[in-house]
Amino acid sequence: MNSARIKNIRKACSITDKIFSLVIKSLKNNSLKTEKQIDGFIRNQIRKRKLKIAFPPIVASGKRSSEIHPKPTKYNIKKGFLVLDFGVRFKGYCSDMTRTIYKGKPSKKEQDIYKKLLSIQKSALKKAKPGIECFEIDYFVRKRLKKFRECFLHSLGHGVGKKIHQAPNLSPKTSEILKKGDIITIEPGIYIKDKYGLRIEDTVLVQNNPEQLTKSTKKLITIR
Repeated sequence: MNSARIKNIRKACSITDKIFSLVIKSLKNNSLKTEKQIDGFIRNQIRKRKLKIAFPPIVASGKRSSEIHPKPTKYNIKKGFLVLDFGVRFKGYCSDMTRTIYKGKPSKKEQDIYKKLLSIQKSALKKAKPGIECFEIDYFVRKRLKKFRECFLHSLGHGVGKKIHQAPNLSPKTSEILKKGDIITIEPGIYIKDKYGLRIEDTVLVQNNPEQLTKSTKKLITIR
């Protein structure tokens, strides 16, 4: 295993966690009101640390959360799920994390669908062990999504390193096998077109006891 690579990605993930906590604090005190303001805040926090973004942040609220790669808008954050997907680049190495929070008060149905996705994501994360075929974890998730299987519109994850997307790829079509020391994402999502979307993603170190490197809470945070 490349210890410098793991150390740098671990640090990038730690910084991502810190910035996420600042985003939540700013949302709760109502100093961030639009998707573009959140995007700008994330970028500024990364620049303040003399670092670079790993990729353009994804900030999507309301119906726009049902899109996979939307660009942030100048409009106020809409009621409903708010997807935040971003990462930083530390000494050339990337982090990648998505958290879904909620603007307003979620319905019982919305809380249940979030809990279901979170339970599946946590179970999939535990399978990120050496020797497992990547498609097996992807299949595991799709099978457990049941009626939402067709609403999962992308692969389960990808490798992370000096590139934000690299091998191995966790998709239904891959024949790759996870190796000890691989760093990947586990990011199941559910997207209901023109209604809502949610995704939960962590950067994960593959080993006999898989380690979640992004450690921000995955409880459903609500903001008023």
